[in-house]
Amino acid sequence: MLGDCIPVRLSLALFWLTISFMPVSAFLPPPVILPVVPTTTAATTSCRMATLDPSDTTTTATTTTTTDINNNNDNDIVTNTDTSTLTLLEHINLNVPNQVSVLPFYWGVLGCGMDPRKAANLLPASAKKTLWANCGASQFHLPYGETAQRIPGHVGLRYKDLEGLKLRLAAVEEIVCTYQIIQPVGGEGGAREAVRVTDRYGNVFVCREGPDRVDPTAFRQPIIGRHETETWGDVATTYGCVETECRGIDYVEFQCPTGTAAQIALFYESVLDATTSVVQDGDTAVAVVAFGKVDENGKADQSLLFRETDETIPPYDGHHVAMYVGESKADFAQAFKNADMAGVVWVNPRFSDKAHTLQGAQKWKQFRFKDIVDMETGQKIFELEHEMRSVEHEAWPGSL
Repeated sequence: MLGDCIPVRLSLALFWLTISFMPVSAFLPPPVILPVVPTTTAATTSCRMATLDPSDTTTTATTTTTTDINNNNDNDIVTNTDTSTLTLLEHINLNVPNQVSVLPFYWGVLGCGMDPRKAANLLPASAKKTLWANCGASQFHLPYGETAQRIPGHVGLRYKDLEGLKLRLAAVEEIVCTYQIIQPVGGEGGAREAVRVTDRYGNVFVCREGPDRVDPTAFRQPIIGRHETETWGDVATTYGCVETECRGIDYVEFQCPTGTAAQIALFYESVLDATTSVVQDGDTAVAVVAFGKVDENGKADQSLLFRETDETIPPYDGHHVAMYVGESKADFAQAFKNADMAGVVWVNPRFSDKAHTLQGAQKWKQFRFKDIVDMETGQKIFELEHEMRSVEHEAWPGSL
């Protein structure tokens, strides 16, 4: 993995960085169908289809509104068969003003499971209010924050089928969330129905059905079972389940400034050795950062997407993503060294993991960075806190 590879020199600001990383195949986007996710407010709508011709990598799709390249979906456009050094996109952290606002949404609507490690925070006497909503191998971390955080983009979620979700949405109060059912026109390329759900704070979740991409036998978060009433009482009765109806986080798409997608992809490839690609959707460039396995069709288990836009992007509000890197302690150490050499290692004063150095990162088995920088100039081009974890972290949900 990261530690076993030849050095490659990249210019950063006025000096050269030497970073070790695995060779990654040249970008050759495989077949993909690009359906448009409408921005209308109707409960049921249709979306026009656009296609990238796999025989011509310069062919572009014509679109009129926000496009989601995952609707095809089994996941993303990256490179040839590979395994990204980014092992798992584990959680999204969003501040919420209170538990009352999130319990009916993440558990009552989306169908997540209650993590037993934070369930005690439901007790009225608990000083801490953080809850973890689990879905397959992934989670939403929902700590208290006076102001709710919002992702400038959307989150892609996977379900075995959407019928239960649609029934719950039809019965829920509008104050909890609003939704659209999106029907693809003509069913080209196997595109499927999607349900676009918007929570009360403006976070958007695009839900689709399909088989698990992240192997549920290899990665799984703990959840409270409905039968565990002796331990959890009403919590088990209300929030317990055998398995989560939401199967996991497929991807997170962020809006990024025009002209930055290629630079963002290069950053992830250079610093984290992630498998990446940049695709054109009409006149819009989208950077794709792969997680886990990448199959022969170029579809990854999970991904981060960065879609260029000319629209004003809201100021960064502190939401973050957490991920696991590599397959060993050595891989994690190399990732820290690369981030440190790039000058992006950062400590969030809100959390206890003060990993300024490699020793600190090894102690906490994680480190953080916030700035995605241009590898030629060192200039910040995007802001997003990353919580980078070792597979030796005590919260690792896998079986490596």
